[in-house]
Amino acid sequence: MSHNTSIAPERDQKLLEEFSLSAVPTLRKLLTTIDEDEHELYVYLQSDHTQFVTEILNIDWTTGLMWLGTPYEKALSSNCNASTAYVMVSFPDGVKVQFAGVGILQSQYQGADALRIAIPKTIVRLQRRNYFRVMADEELNAQVKLEIPAVNGPISLIDISLAGCGLSLQTSPSLHQAGEVIPDVRLTLPDGEGSMLVELVVRNIKPMADHPEMVQLGCEMKTLERGAERRLQRFLLATERRQRANLHSID
Repeated sequence: MSHNTSIAPERDQKLLEEFSLSAVPTLRKLLTTIDEDEHELYVYLQSDHTQFVTEILNIDWTTGLMWLGTPYEKALSSNCNASTAYVMVSFPDGVKVQFAGVGILQSQYQGADALRIAIPKTIVRLQRRNYFRVMADEELNAQVKLEIPAVNGPISLIDISLAGCGLSLQTSPSLHQAGEVIPDVRLTLPDGEGSMLVELVVRNIKPMADHPEMVQLGCEMKTLERGAERRLQRFLLATERRQRANLHSID
């Protein structure tokens, strides 16, 4: 692991409540990233303080179930059952996330022993980056417009911070490479002050298995106009406040 953050679960209830996320698109992205990028899951059983490491084998969004690999030492999970309380921690994209639940059932996946849990309805994302980042929801994508020269199809933001953004667009992965500089990108915020000019540097490229005509790009972003960074910071903070208010109103 390259991160320095503790893999132990966060226990501070105030932090857990403050950074709790329940929007379905956000949960799907976080869990899918853990699954597809093969991040470890650190499992903590509440009753006897047992700890083990596993990985996601499969996520069935239709049934709301998730299968996990059994630990190397099978005895660590041998007593898991419907009443087993747990906390699981992972680090998708270097950011610490955790979720809790009750019920780890002995199961099978593709003919091998496995563990089965319910897909969590809430995940806590504990920000550990140098720049504050928000996940893009439907409202953000309706408010923000990103225009890249030579890209005619729709562009959707995945996340955005002062340092960069994740985005999905209709293009071939082979047309992009790490380190590529994309100049003259226009970013329009809903503050009525017009578009701003930014420069993107591609840092990672991820084909979308379910949509081969689409690709996800992780980019560093440099604002090129005076006052643009302050505008973006105001928008990010307002968006985070809105998302938290929406979450609390649902709860």
